[in-house]
Amino acid sequence: MTNTYAALIGIAEAMPVIDTHEHLPLKAHFQGKKPDILADYLSHYISSDLRAAGMTLEDYDRARDAGIDLMERWTLLEPWLDQVRNTSYYKSLQIAMRKIHGIDDMTGDTIRALNESFVKSVSDPEYKRRIMKDMCHIEKSIDCVGDDPEFLDDLATPAPDEFFARTFYPEAFAMPWVTVEQKNLDDYCEAYRARYELFKGAGAVALKIAMAYDRTLHIAEVGYDEAAALFAAYDNNSGRFPQPLQDYMLRYALTLADEDGFPVQIHTGIQEGMFNDIENSNPMLLKNIFRQYPNVPFDLFHIGYPYQSELITLAKYHPNVHIDMCWANIISPFASRNFFREALDVIPYTKIFAFGGDYLFFDGVVGHLQLAKQNICEVLAEKVDRGEYNMALAEKILRAVFYGNAKRVFGL
Repeated sequence: MTNTYAALIGIAEAMPVIDTHEHLPLKAHFQGKKPDILADYLSHYISSDLRAAGMTLEDYDRARDAGIDLMERWTLLEPWLDQVRNTSYYKSLQIAMRKIHGIDDMTGDTIRALNESFVKSVSDPEYKRRIMKDMCHIEKSIDCVGDDPEFLDDLATPAPDEFFARTFYPEAFAMPWVTVEQKNLDDYCEAYRARYELFKGAGAVALKIAMAYDRTLHIAEVGYDEAAALFAAYDNNSGRFPQPLQDYMLRYALTLADEDGFPVQIHTGIQEGMFNDIENSNPMLLKNIFRQYPNVPFDLFHIGYPYQSELITLAKYHPNVHIDMCWANIISPFASRNFFREALDVIPYTKIFAFGGDYLFFDGVVGHLQLAKQNICEVLAEKVDRGEYNMALAEKILRAVFYGNAKRVFGL
């Protein structure tokens, strides 16, 4: 790489970062009942690569079971892992192994040492600080907790959290995930408003909508009378609300957010796991809501991959649409670099967020952030070396996409 790239990477390594999206545990340091590197490292992302290679769900679950001897599990995992060492999901884990544990790769010769180092690391009370602050320089991470009991227990006496800001899922009421106790739609809407105000008052900084895993992103306009009739006919044994009632509640949530200018994060593009319907997550399905809720800063996740050009166009048309590279940097570094190249040619750089780890475990954040910095700095270095940008502009963009843009939009 060029001297320009080296200079930009040097800046990126030292500067603060706002992490726009995580699923990290608020209090624990690891997944599962006890520390185990396979239980954590296989918990998601690489799991999809292993399943795509042909590993059965039963064998995958056994490989993560810390109650089974580590080497027995390694024997089960190794032939499948060897088929996915080329992927960016594995590359992210490999970076974490090197930077945190000082081991270059996960092999039969290293798995015991890796696990010992992992167990020692996560057992340290300062582990979270070491990862998030000392290694990653993350000033604040926006963590999806929804109705997590750990968070709800703290709502009565909220205290500043130096690591996390939180989001709230309106789907809890729109799908719903909660037990419906109200007898009419008006009371149910007021119950949502109360929960929204509770989370907002406790420091939540955004709504998070992840419904593309379950249904289309299109949110239709539904009249009050139709919604009220559907609500009256619903009982808790019926499962999800009918989709028109879901749409009504989602629009109610967006109306409240619009009144407050409250940010809304939306999952768009590829869904984690197997056998999803990618057409449900095309960001173009959302195009009807951006002008209807103009005061909402929309944060559209994952560059909409593989619909990134469509998402760039939406951000060009709508002042309140922002694009988030969370997760994308490890889905495909190639696609992420090309997205960033294209986006810089088309939209203001102030509408781009460069990093959200989107991990369940802390080690993964380290690998993902390194790949994100490499992707962004490579593209900016190209712009400088071709004479398109001077170094001052490149550094300004670098600091904005990793820090300033998210700090402004989310009021951090």
